[in-house]
Parts: sequence; C-alpha cells; structure tokens
Amino acid sequence: MLFFAFTIAIATSLALLGLLCWSLAMPDQRVWPPPRGKADWRFWLVWLLIGLLIVSAIFVALLDFGSLGLDGWPWRAIGALLVLLGNALAWWGVAVLGAATTTGLAGDLVTDGPYRFTRNPQYLGDIVILIGFVVLANSWLALCPSLVTIASAVAAPFAEEGWLEKRFGAAYQAYKRRVPRFFGPL
Repeated sequence: MLFFAFTIAIATSLALLGLLCWSLAMPDQRVWPPPRGKADWRFWLVWLLIGLLIVSAIFVALLDFGSLGLDGWPWRAIGALLVLLGNALAWWGVAVLGAATTTGLAGDLVTDGPYRFTRNPQYLGDIVILIGFVVLANSWLALCPSLVTIASAVAAPFAEEGWLEKRFGAAYQAYKRRVPRFFGPL
C-alpha cells in the first residue's frame, strides 16, 4: 500500500510540475490557467491531479510516519503551527480572491487583503503547509512529493503571469511593480 501511495504521490506531483513547465514554455498551449475554464479538459485534469496528490500524500505520511527522525513534541508543534499558519494565509487568499478565481477561472484583478503584501498568498501558504506537513508527518517518503509540489507552487505564478498580463494589461504591470511575487525581493 505504501509503495502504491508513494508512486501516485510522486507521479502526480511530477505531472503537475510538468504541466506548469509546459504552460510556461508554451503559453499558447497552456494547461494552467485553463484556457476555457470548467469547459476545458485541462481544468479537470489539473484538479484531478491535485486531488490524487493530496490523498496519496496523506496516505504516504500515515504509512511512513516517523521515518525522518524528527521525534518529540517540539517538532510536532512546529509542524502543526506551520500547517495552521499556511492554511490561514492560503484561505485568506481564497476568501479575498473568491473560490471561482482560485480554481483557475477568470475573475477580477484583486490587490487587497493578503494580495497587498504578496501576489501569491495561496501558493506561499501552500509552501508553508507542505513544510509543516513534512515536519508533522516526520516522513522521508512524504518529503519527496512535497519537494516536487513546492517546486510546482514556485513555478505556478510564472505560468500565470503572462496570462494575467494579457488579461489585465497596465493594471497588472503596475501591481507587479508594487508587490513582490512571494515576499521581499522574491
């Protein structure tokens, strides 16, 4: 069961990263953001992969719990705190952006809430969640797909920026100059 869950977690995380890289390299044939919203097979493919990744990563973490060697309550507390903080940031972003826009459907340019500080609070929150998840799970095997998924969370804004520039023009350009992609100079 562990091998099966790990294989799915690795395969889906690599597939997501590959699709984001494809979208970055071939913007006219992009997969993300989906060109035609929910009517597009790419929308459903991305969300199917994300769902499979989440479920399989949780199984991996449960079945391989404790293999990383981060024993003791301080590590569990740090992991839980990171998961909570990451969720707070990501869900704040969802609340301000809206569920439809969050899932890759078109919406308005949002520059308030957490978007005042970072252009990608949801991806930043996801990265913090993944780090916390690995620490909390204390699992070597959960680390592998989590690192690939973190790479996806870093790549996704690059895949989206061209689409956002075409969609919002000068307003997005001005927003890019004011607000960092993630935080500070990043």
